Amino acid sequence: MKRPLAARLLAAPLAAGVIAAALFAWWRVPAPPAPTLSTFLPKGSSVVNQARVELDGRPPLEIAATAYVPPYPGAPASLRRALLAGYDRWRHRWRLMWLAPLPGIPDLPPAVPLAGRREAAVFPSYQDDGRVRYRVIGKRWGRLTVLHEGETAGRIEVSRGVIVERDPRGARGLRWDGRAFRPVSAPVRLPSSVVWRYRMDRNGVVHATTDTLLLVPEQIVLALRSGGGPIVAPIPDPNLDLVETGFRAGRPGVYTITIPDFLGRGRAFRLTLEVIDEPPSG
Repeated sequence: MKRPLAARLLAAPLAAGVIAAALFAWWRVPAPPAPTLSTFLPKGSSVVNQARVELDGRPPLEIAATAYVPPYPGAPASLRRALLAGYDRWRHRWRLMWLAPLPGIPDLPPAVPLAGRREAAVFPSYQDDGRVRYRVIGKRWGRLTVLHEGETAGRIEVSRGVIVERDPRGARGLRWDGRAFRPVSAPVRLPSSVVWRYRMDRNGVVHATTDTLLLVPEQIVLALRSGGGPIVAPIPDPNLDLVETGFRAGRPGVYTITIPDFLGRGRAFRLTLEVIDEPPSG
């Protein structure tokens, strides 16, 4: 027996509403935590450096990294690779987005701003002749691509939105103009790292001359412990980049580095990092 016309006319929008509600609920499901990068690489691989980068301007951040990968199963990790990992467009699945050979000895991949909140990852590597070659990987029309390739006899830095080639004969700056990286004046060079020293007494209490550091993006904080006392590892803010023995903020904001209380008495020490766009005057 056929349903009345009115019932049939109501069924279609109701079904569409249910489907739309289900899709909206699925879309709002929080993104799962990112797995370790080693899960995307062959057994025996080692990640050397990793940094946060905002490739598409939408949270959460992606990860740029360099790694050593075995050339075949069971071999020592010797092949150098650059990689980018992040969520799919629905933010429900973490995936390897880009993996490519990296000739030379890899360095930390900094992030350079493009338009709006978008960034690109810079992958520098040191060559046998002492020069540094680098590639800038970012998104164009939603697809990962090489935005720029360069080479210099010095170091590669990112300072205040500018890629800086620190050649011994002089510094050269490159800034994104919406289509390509164009030459600009290089920013004044700032210390690439800041050392924060602390000590712990026999009771595990941290003593330091300051609990706040004022930095600019890309400066590295080296937390150096001196003296005796228990040995505990500093715990960085999850939004800080890990740079071998230091920590780095790629963008302005307030971050923390925690020296935990190994006795669990609630006396953890927190170092606050205030990261601003411009260096303090004076």
